[in-house]
Amino acid sequence: MELGTARTTPTNGSGSQYADDAIVEQRLASLLELNAEALRERTMYRSDRERIDASLMTRPVDSKKAFAYFGLIFGALPPFALVFKIIGETTPYNQSPLLFLVLLSAAGVGTGVAGYATGRIIPSLIERIEKVHVANRLALLALTGFGWGAVSGAVGGLFLFIIGSMFAAIVGGIIGSVALPVLVGLRAPLRRGDFIELKHFLPIVFGITLTLCAFILGF
Repeated sequence: MELGTARTTPTNGSGSQYADDAIVEQRLASLLELNAEALRERTMYRSDRERIDASLMTRPVDSKKAFAYFGLIFGALPPFALVFKIIGETTPYNQSPLLFLVLLSAAGVGTGVAGYATGRIIPSLIERIEKVHVANRLALLALTGFGWGAVSGAVGGLFLFIIGSMFAAIVGGIIGSVALPVLVGLRAPLRRGDFIELKHFLPIVFGITLTLCAFILGF
């Protein structure tokens, strides 16, 4: 009498059971994702009116893009204002330190690019700061602005060698510690959830930046 090898194969019923379980798990995951999205939207907007205003925006900009744009513009224009100041005060023009002006212009581009890249992480830091007591909030914003400006200035200052990088980091940190709290304060009443209208945001950015440029130029 020969004994055959026993083999276990899933029956049609068990296969159908596995498929049903997979469908249930997929639906459950989708439901959890929808609930998480609804919760995030409720916590993002302070009221239904704010949610409606956000939906009516024509060119909304989220926080990451907004702070990245600010880092680019605020990091690049003031060094170019310094270049124009040096050119205007150097007489005659053929004695201008051309190499220094080129390096300073490159530093401006480097600072702007660094400000753009690092600006995308600033909103998450601000979100944490907003949970802190009001008395400490301004100090933490200034400290965050100092770090942002110092990093951006140091990267751009590499075109001016090591000493220039250290000096640019200090100056950038000081300027950033003032500029970031001002930006956050002016942006707050115009913000709708995580978005702000581009036509409302750009005047704030250029207002802060051109004020610094005017100070550099001596207006």
